[in-house]
Amino acid sequence: MKKVTILDEIRRSWAITMKDVKVYYMRPPTLMFGILFPIALFFTFSVGRNMPPDRLIPVLVAQTVFWSASSIGPVAIPMERRMRTFERFLSAPIALIAILWGKIMAGVIFGIGISTIAAGVGLYWIGQSVSDPIALILGIGLSAMAFSAMGILFASIPTGRPGEVMIPLNFFRIPLMFVSGLFIPLDSMPQASLILAFLSPLTHTLDLIRVGIGQASFFGLNANIGVLCFWIIVFIFVGQMFHKIIMKRE
Repeated sequence: MKKVTILDEIRRSWAITMKDVKVYYMRPPTLMFGILFPIALFFTFSVGRNMPPDRLIPVLVAQTVFWSASSIGPVAIPMERRMRTFERFLSAPIALIAILWGKIMAGVIFGIGISTIAAGVGLYWIGQSVSDPIALILGIGLSAMAFSAMGILFASIPTGRPGEVMIPLNFFRIPLMFVSGLFIPLDSMPQASLILAFLSPLTHTLDLIRVGIGQASFFGLNANIGVLCFWIIVFIFVGQMFHKIIMKRE
């Protein structure tokens, strides 16, 4: 039997990514939670409030990458469980982490693509230039990976219906929005709330995007990057562990 190499795993993982890109990007749950919902939230938050556009644009981009990147896995994996496709992946000569990584990258590409469009349209609308492209790229890229991995973690729930994954995921996503500085500025929060804000990955998404368009960072670039990398590792590790537990029970 031919020994499976890391390069083989990468190729198979990428094939899963491309399959998900083709199959799941235009699914109604993905379009609703990945595109329409963050836009609706943004207009609900912004319309009728006298807020400067340079504060609104980071909120729009952060919300977009948050919702879009975390919506692919919770749609793809339950549907594949229902069609028994996911079980065929598990019986193939490919590691579980490679399967999950392929799913994560599908969410990353979707999140980066949608949020880049949102950022481009928003910055053009207010006539704002990107003053720190590295911070903006890191903010969108690391956040897309963290939130996509978060979606994969929740997709470990053993069900064939995306809605049964989206409901508990939204119970986690919505509170994060209220402690992450999207609606209430960080400098207006009490100390106890700032602790929760620091622990939230979405806070550091917003902070990096603000730095990217020339605003000051609240927690600092090192903290922003470090916390996002920490959550990427946690979400991937815990997600893989949960998927293994579900596999044993099934």
